[in-house]
Amino acid sequence: MTCVLRLAVAQVEVPHQNETPSYNVDAMSFASTTSQQSRLDVFVQIPYEDLAFVKKDEGYLASYEVTIDVLDSTGRLVNEKLWTEEVKAATFEQSVSSQGYSLVERVFEIPPGEYSIVTIVRDSEKRQNQRLERKLRVSDYALPQLTLSDIMLVSRINTSGEKRSIVPSVSSNVGVLPGGFHIFFEAYNKPGLDSAKFVVDVLSEKGQRAYQLIQVQKLVPGRNEMFFLVQNDSLPIGQYRLYVRAFATADTSFQMPNVLASTNRKFIVHWKGLPTSIKDIDLAIEESVYEAKESEMSYMRAGKTPEEKQKRFMEFWRKRDPNPSTPRNEKMEAYFSRVDYANKTFKHYIEGWRTDMGMVYIIFGAPNNVDRHPFDIDAKPYEIWSYYDLNQNFVFVDQTGFGDYRLTTPIWDVWQRPKD
Repeated sequence: MTCVLRLAVAQVEVPHQNETPSYNVDAMSFASTTSQQSRLDVFVQIPYEDLAFVKKDEGYLASYEVTIDVLDSTGRLVNEKLWTEEVKAATFEQSVSSQGYSLVERVFEIPPGEYSIVTIVRDSEKRQNQRLERKLRVSDYALPQLTLSDIMLVSRINTSGEKRSIVPSVSSNVGVLPGGFHIFFEAYNKPGLDSAKFVVDVLSEKGQRAYQLIQVQKLVPGRNEMFFLVQNDSLPIGQYRLYVRAFATADTSFQMPNVLASTNRKFIVHWKGLPTSIKDIDLAIEESVYEAKESEMSYMRAGKTPEEKQKRFMEFWRKRDPNPSTPRNEKMEAYFSRVDYANKTFKHYIEGWRTDMGMVYIIFGAPNNVDRHPFDIDAKPYEIWSYYDLNQNFVFVDQTGFGDYRLTTPIWDVWQRPKD
């Protein structure tokens, strides 16, 4: 068992490009209007930057193939839809716009239960497949009591006369929606209540309440469309869960035994251009230690509020942006891609980025060659990482036999950076 652990901890590879799909998927369930089953809406959003546009007549054209598989809890295929989508852009600037995207939706009628949704997107020009899988529970909306659908995060509400259409925020990132964001869900009023009191709570990843909204809504029998505006100006970057609970109008206790119906979902607050692996600004500042001077670290840490720390953090990385004219900061992306890999691969008693292997990986990237010696007689397990461009080898030794590899060769003569 110990030998297997050594091999797993010691492994280091070159991360594959586009390992994480760049498109977004969201899925939510509602009551069906045509059958006794539930309705599942699946949205797929592909950024223009990820599509290969070609010149066509007076504009530009891209196409991609989409497959959506719905699997039950045993992995059996319940339903499948596949099709080809074409995207047109009038100008070259539109075809490469970081703001442009293609949004498609497919609807499934399925029984309540536990499911996996598998999407595969294949660019017709690049011939590359990207795959995402997510699990979800489809609720039973035929019950006699008040029930609530899943929650949709709303990117935009379009109004034309009395008609109203909504555009979902498929990425679940509300940090790019200024001035707050709307949520949409349906309330199915089988008991025929006149009204209900809705309590909307936003909880941080640590379970702390970050926002609350209490609102009484009139109800009609049957289906009710519900919209609420959630203020997100004071929410720092991170992961959150949004809870919606319905109570009797006169109820002021808001205790769980009195809940008439409830629904919830996750969302994130994230800045555009910030690597998606960053979930906590304080941690991101600490993880910048291999790039920042001591004075820069102190300046970022000294921010009095999360917003001020975020501003100082972004200022620090903006100075290192190799191409400031574009929305992306390639240096920051590459750095935190290494941090993310180190945290997933080298975690031991401490976070992966704090380990010796994690430090070397973040500073220098993946080695050109790894020479592993886990079972040499009369020798502790050790590894040699070779960097050909640096003409340098780094030696790590596992003194404890539990995969805790420590650096035995100095890096200071190779890692040249200005000091205070």
